[in-house]
Amino acid sequence: MREDDMNKELEKIHEKLDFLTEQVMITRRRQEELQELKEDLTPVVSDLFQTAVQELDDVSVYFSYEDLLFLVKKLLRNTRTLIGLFEQLESVNDFVNDVMPLTKDMFDATLEKMDELEKKGVFKLLKEGEGMADKALMAYTSGDLEAPEKISLFRLLRELNQPEVKRTLYVLFSVLKTLGSQPTNQSIKNKGVKP
Repeated sequence: MREDDMNKELEKIHEKLDFLTEQVMITRRRQEELQELKEDLTPVVSDLFQTAVQELDDVSVYFSYEDLLFLVKKLLRNTRTLIGLFEQLESVNDFVNDVMPLTKDMFDATLEKMDELEKKGVFKLLKEGEGMADKALMAYTSGDLEAPEKISLFRLLRELNQPEVKRTLYVLFSVLKTLGSQPTNQSIKNKGVKP
């Protein structure tokens, strides 16, 4: 039995030795992979470091390491504030995304209404009204607009024969006629005013 026990012990030792050999092989493969990675990354990291040194050297006149340290401390102190600011920016972005379709619809409706008003001649009329107001302002000074103390009926009738007065009255009556041809307002009817 002793020999049998020894064979079993030897078998166990062989199994353990095989396991250890396998572990050594795995460890060696990992070391080789890490060495390859190190060899691959060394030139990249070196180049990156050299580029960073050159770039920092370009701004060294305007920048010191104390400034960087101060900036990092400031960022760390104000982390919550920055997070709040980013959340507000996200809210503003969401708001803009929600409002854009509405403003587009409003803009389109405004353009349609302005086009309709232009086709009706409202803008042309406003432009002409502006021109008339400019002419009136240029023609009269503040003293000219004050009515004389005594105005006789004959003087008014004489003024009515002036071509400028006739044109002005014609325009005024045309506007009044147009306003009078509009449908009557319900609130005016309720007050008992006849059109």
